[in-house]
Amino acid sequence: MPTHCLSDRSLLRCGWQLGFQQTSGGLRVQQSQASAYFVSRTYDSGREGTEWNHLLLDIGRDAVLELYVWLFDRMDEEVGQCQCTNVRQCFGLIKKNAQYSSNYRNMLLYGNGGGRYARLAVKVLRSKEKNVLFRGYDLSFPKESFTRYLPAIYRDNSQLERFLAVHQNLYLELEKAVDDLAEKLDPELCMKRQAVRLARWIGWGDLAKQVDEDTLRELLRRGISLAGRKGTCGYYVEMAGILTGKDAFMIEEPEEGRAMVLIREQPENGRERYLDWLRKNVPIGIQIDFVVLHRTDRLDGPCFLDHTACLSEYESVLAAGGSPLDSLKLL
Repeated sequence: MPTHCLSDRSLLRCGWQLGFQQTSGGLRVQQSQASAYFVSRTYDSGREGTEWNHLLLDIGRDAVLELYVWLFDRMDEEVGQCQCTNVRQCFGLIKKNAQYSSNYRNMLLYGNGGGRYARLAVKVLRSKEKNVLFRGYDLSFPKESFTRYLPAIYRDNSQLERFLAVHQNLYLELEKAVDDLAEKLDPELCMKRQAVRLARWIGWGDLAKQVDEDTLRELLRRGISLAGRKGTCGYYVEMAGILTGKDAFMIEEPEEGRAMVLIREQPENGRERYLDWLRKNVPIGIQIDFVVLHRTDRLDGPCFLDHTACLSEYESVLAAGGSPLDSLKLL
């Protein structure tokens, strides 16, 4: 059986909840509830008397919580007592029998008894921090003590184990943070909140909060190449294509200091509003218009566009002198 559950999408497969609300980033305490409960499935180590190792919750650091772990050797100890349909009752049973408890996100699971089976129960109180999310947990076995790195004469010393456990907790948490760093920097794997944070680093802070998750991740995938081209014609063409999900082309008038980005088709799901962000981020002294074909009536200096206008097929390569106006034709 698995010993960990660190994915918000499968967290509810690892247990039962009461008072939580499922979100794209994990479980959040419902506004109408003062607290929420999570009770895990039963985990089997395969050996009686197992000394389990460590429990770590993936939950916000500002969370106010109660955490309990019950270890036992006989499955019939819980059968009939803990009905999963009554999460609050099951939480109370685990709390009553738990050998290990904590108000923190992590806890060592040896020194006060062991058992073949393990169940954990979590109570999260609603606090001032509204965005605290419970994303999962990591439950590991068998026991791993730092005393094994010491000479044999110092091993199996319970007092020394308790002393080193404090340092072990700190070290393992730092080690996990280092291990998770690559995932946090990966636009495909990181949580949406982290994706927004990465977008801020590239200069898309306001935009990152507006776009949907798929568009945000596409921006991050192409972000390194785009960030170095800000203010160029290619940047606005590519950004318009990403934000609208439609092909975009540009007609330039370098001598007039202006250009026009044309979007071939009508964007779906209101994505046209993202173009407002692009309009506000055009360099001073440069005029760039963003026009959606098939829905625009327009008459100005360079050309006339209406519902019958379209672009001829051509390679979208921006030459040094700009794209000629004959790229646009009227039917």
